[in-house]
Amino acid sequence: MLKFSFNSTTLRYMDVLEALRQIKAHGYDGVELMLNDTHLHPLHTPWSRVLEIGNYCSAHGIKIVCLAAGGDRLLSDLPYQPSLICADPAGRRRRIDLLKRSIEIAETLAAPVLNFNSGLPEKGVAQAQAWEFLREAVVELLAQKPDLTLVLEPEPGFYIGTTTSALKLIREVDDPRFRLNLDIGHVNCSEDDCYEAIARSMPFTRHIHIEDIRQRVHRHEIPGEGDIDFPRVFSILRKAQYRHYVSVELHHHAEMWQRALKQSLNSLRNFEQVTA
Repeated sequence: MLKFSFNSTTLRYMDVLEALRQIKAHGYDGVELMLNDTHLHPLHTPWSRVLEIGNYCSAHGIKIVCLAAGGDRLLSDLPYQPSLICADPAGRRRRIDLLKRSIEIAETLAAPVLNFNSGLPEKGVAQAQAWEFLREAVVELLAQKPDLTLVLEPEPGFYIGTTTSALKLIREVDDPRFRLNLDIGHVNCSEDDCYEAIARSMPFTRHIHIEDIRQRVHRHEIPGEGDIDFPRVFSILRKAQYRHYVSVELHHHAEMWQRALKQSLNSLRNFEQVTA
């Protein structure tokens, strides 16, 4: 059986400890903890709170399987700015330092994976220059010798927007601690052959985001409420002998978090049984 986790962003309007409790109570194998203002901000949350979250997880048998550091407002009110590829060196340094702090938090919470993205393309930064900025940032983060895996998530419309470009960078960096966060919905939105791209990505995939998509529009839906062929996806994962977590990520369901929690897991288990 696959191991399913749930991204806490759906429960962002409640206290983080209650969010963790709800995810476990609904039967998920683990939690992907989204870094944000309400749950845990890498730069603003007191370290005592980080330790409290870690102690709560230990006491209640909750596994934080990934720390998601790709939030859009972590450093400014401008979405995803400054990024790892912005023109301003001070801005790039702020993003790198935020990710270094996130690594420290992930290690304290025993999270084996840290997720991040490239940022949006920026006017005035050439493609080759952005590539070098991103590569240098990854190399610097890895030089911190994190006891976890950094996973790059391609996002529709971002500088790294497809698995093809992400895999090129992963191969170039050539470090087993740097791998892919494969988002099934993003692949459906951005790549011509969704299922071929998933299969091609599996040898480099360390963490998976899962959600449904309608008509290739980038809006995360509960699995089963869009167009993705999940039995086909799970057949690919089974053939590749994928053993890590598959994390439900639903940004738009905060007002219906109970249905999102319950229905997502029920649907995914049913799809999994079809391919068993």
